[in-house]
Amino acid sequence: MDFSFIDLSYLVLFLVVIFVAKWLYNATTPYNTFTEIGNNNNVALATSISGFLIAVTMIYVAVLQGPSKGFVTDLINVSLYALIGLGLLLVTRVINDKVLLPKFCNKAQLITHQNLPVGIVQHASYITAGLVISGALMGEGSFISAAVFYVLAQLVLLIASKLYDALTDFDLHSELQNSNLAAAVSFAATNIATGIILLHALRGGAEELTQSISLFLIDAVIALVLLPLVRLLTDVVLLPSIKIDKAIANGNTAVSLIEGSVAISVAVAIFFSL
Repeated sequence: MDFSFIDLSYLVLFLVVIFVAKWLYNATTPYNTFTEIGNNNNVALATSISGFLIAVTMIYVAVLQGPSKGFVTDLINVSLYALIGLGLLLVTRVINDKVLLPKFCNKAQLITHQNLPVGIVQHASYITAGLVISGALMGEGSFISAAVFYVLAQLVLLIASKLYDALTDFDLHSELQNSNLAAAVSFAATNIATGIILLHALRGGAEELTQSISLFLIDAVIALVLLPLVRLLTDVVLLPSIKIDKAIANGNTAVSLIEGSVAISVAVAIFFSL
């Protein structure tokens, strides 16, 4: 395959976007992320930032799928939408702290305590946001559609997190604050599975925004109903001799990996089969 000047230009632009994303992340935090990662070996923060960078990549690739309007115009559009995606992902960090995990300070958990489970949950939250934003921008998506679906997705994730807490026998915040890796893996996998199902509604490229919203809400209901049911079936059928909630509360990461893998697998099956 020939590697053209246009291909090289998009690759260079991608590298610029990634570097800008990292510097922008650092500039919008009260701490120096480079010092935390380079000098303090802060794996929790690095895990969170890695989810942010992967989400940026997903958004960048999604924007490239749109119809060409000329090389220069395409470069400008890709740059603008990448910046829009960056802005929405920075909002995600605030949502993580104030809405998704409001019972403790995310900054303190990441920086002072270097709490890896909190970093994992933030990683998953960025990935989920990236899935929805990239789905909204794919093809001929607009800033308005990206913003609308981003807000709707955050509402769905908030409901999903409250539902997760209500249906489990442990308190998610307490487990995360106590550095329970198993709880983080379980919750993170549920978040990503929800994002994959929500992306399913956006891949069809519905012509009308109202139609896309309707499909999105239908898939949201599917996610909110099906994923807890899948978790129950995993407990009863796949791991019948193990009580999942008790195992996770006891820090059994092996159980949460199986449970999370099943949730993501079901979400992927929905994405490609429905």
